[in-house]
Amino acid sequence: MKFYFSENASENSSRYYGWVIVGLTFFTMAVGGSVVGTFPVFYVAFLNEFGWSRADTALAFSFSMATYAISAGLIGAMVDRWGPRVIIPTGITILCVGLVLMSKVSSLPTLYFFYGGVVALGITMFGFIPTSTVVSQWFAQRRSVAMGISLSGRSCGGIVMVPFSAYLIATFGWRSAYVLLAIGIIVILVPLNVLFHRSRADIAEKKAGNDLKANWTLKEALSDSVFWLLFLAGIFNGVGFSVVGVHQAAHMVDVGMSTIKAASLIGGLAVVRALGGIFGGWVGDRIGRTRTFYLLSLVAMSGVFLLMNLSEHLAWLGYAYVLVYGIGAGARGAIFVSLKADIFAGKSFGRILGFSQAGGGLASAVGPWIAGYIFDLWESYYWAFILVLSVQILSLVAVAAASSQEKRRKG
Repeated sequence: MKFYFSENASENSSRYYGWVIVGLTFFTMAVGGSVVGTFPVFYVAFLNEFGWSRADTALAFSFSMATYAISAGLIGAMVDRWGPRVIIPTGITILCVGLVLMSKVSSLPTLYFFYGGVVALGITMFGFIPTSTVVSQWFAQRRSVAMGISLSGRSCGGIVMVPFSAYLIATFGWRSAYVLLAIGIIVILVPLNVLFHRSRADIAEKKAGNDLKANWTLKEALSDSVFWLLFLAGIFNGVGFSVVGVHQAAHMVDVGMSTIKAASLIGGLAVVRALGGIFGGWVGDRIGRTRTFYLLSLVAMSGVFLLMNLSEHLAWLGYAYVLVYGIGAGARGAIFVSLKADIFAGKSFGRILGFSQAGGGLASAVGPWIAGYIFDLWESYYWAFILVLSVQILSLVAVAAASSQEKRRKG
């Protein structure tokens, strides 16, 4: 492979080694990163076995996002310093230790520590931050589509992993399901990431665009108003992402679907999200990232409206939700990180991205608990979904303000 692929080939060439990195990060996210998408299925199993409240159980996901928020900046710096060949396999190993520990959950504190601490730390060390950092280092002109492909791995993996996890739970129980997942993930992913990862930071400094700087530092980014506007947009995005992600399966079961049917729909959603991420990246490279973000955000909001009106008599809305929300949410995620990479390019992008994600991570920690509390109060997710729509509107406003500031700075 190393004789066929070249680091010096053009990004448009099939021989460019960056495409190997895209394939590797895609597969890693598909096999390991998609564990995040299985939480709603295990969430239902926890509710059935322990009888915990939805708010208390959802706190496990909240703690995981808090771990992400606290560690994201440090992990971004670690990727900048030691590279993906060290950090990513370490993260995969920590994830698998966490999954084995999950099979021993017997109380809410153990759930919070094992999932919210150990599993979350492992995923953060090889997930969104390292993947986005590595891909942005390898690509400039085709950054959005490369990012879209890599990040869509998590959704693509959900095509198999969510229904497969539901099958393992139904067949062997949720405890054994966690152990089996851990064994498969570590055996497959660690050798591949050790063998094929390489670092390349110089591409980030040669991006095609009109940046005033070519090599931002973290200190410079933290003193920039555009950074903080995108930070604010990330907070709003985090609330919306986490509420839908954690509670969608429970909502579907509440309105009359079986757990397996709900898991299948979420698996289908993963397919569409993956396609949406690739499609959004392709569109963003052609008509502009900001314009694409606006358009696909509105599509995602339409999907949330479909989900909140889902009922036993309107079951077809579930399929419409999968199509509409999948396209919108899949695309806007890839576009959002590409916007940051375009503006804050350089050797410190991992640090900058990590710190920029801290607000979104903390918001994602709060969102599921709030939605669970709303359900416990009113026995309905209606107002939780209203909250999601509201924060998505606010995220559009924040990105629009950041875009306006950036245009004025470029003159």
